[in-house]
Amino acid sequence: MKIKILGLFASIFLRLLRLTYRYKLVFPNDTVKKQYFDYIEANKPDIERSFLLAFFHQDELCLVPYYKNTGFSVLVSLSKDGEIMTQASQRLGYYPVRGSSSRGAVAGLIAAIRKVKEGYNFAFAVDGPRGPIYKVKEGICAVSKKTGRSILPVRCHVDNAYIFENSWNKAKLPKPFTKITMKFGHFKIYDSESLEQALLRL
Repeated sequence: MKIKILGLFASIFLRLLRLTYRYKLVFPNDTVKKQYFDYIEANKPDIERSFLLAFFHQDELCLVPYYKNTGFSVLVSLSKDGEIMTQASQRLGYYPVRGSSSRGAVAGLIAAIRKVKEGYNFAFAVDGPRGPIYKVKEGICAVSKKTGRSILPVRCHVDNAYIFENSWNKAKLPKPFTKITMKFGHFKIYDSESLEQALLRL
């Protein structure tokens, strides 16, 4: 019951913050921009147009409010914090599957592959759940190769944010009424090294 209540409060908190944020999306060219909106606009599973969104764990609190109710599936860790995140993400319109690179890795990846093959867009925090920071793990690339779906890297640049300095990922929580610039890379089948470099360039 406590976890459900915490998940409810987390979802309400993020919804309220989303009302104050100003997002700006930056694409490398018009082709990527058109492809992105073609994939996003369906807002439901589409086996012809699904993709994988790759981001560093640091940017998670910037992205979660933006993509609420857009039909994304997400990989959530098996930790206690993951239980709260599962409750919150479901209330925000996400489709969570459980697993991580440290616990339940195989089951998590199999569930992710299944979701992507069903047509869901899938978002991965590629250096989670415990880091090291900015080091891409193999999971997203394995899902991409197994399903044939492209990966789209994204980074968030925030005008005014609270930084959790004691966390391994230096998580950013955008403050109310700030602007968040989302910079996207190219749709590609990446390996972990090239994806890491693409994210760092952004």
